[in-house]
Amino acid sequence: MATPKSDSKARPLASSIDVRHVIGPVTDETVAAILKCGASAEDLELVACYLRGEGNRVDREGHPIAGRVAQLYDIVSADELYMNEER
Repeated sequence: MATPKSDSKARPLASSIDVRHVIGPVTDETVAAILKCGASAEDLELVACYLRGEGNRVDREGHPIAGRVAQLYDIVSADELYMNEER
């Protein structure tokens, strides 16, 4: 029987390839910090959405980031390589 998706142990952890594929260009230090957090691919997708500013203001206010996703957001948004890329 499959483990429920809400069980954090069942979530596969992201790899460095996943980080660069989902988030984009970031420094090796940022990748290491993200991996150290135990991020899943799902976490990375959510962070990427927030970094791109997807959704309207009401959506974002109704779903504030917290926990690991907030930590990942802070890590990526502090990365100079990521912030200097043209979007």
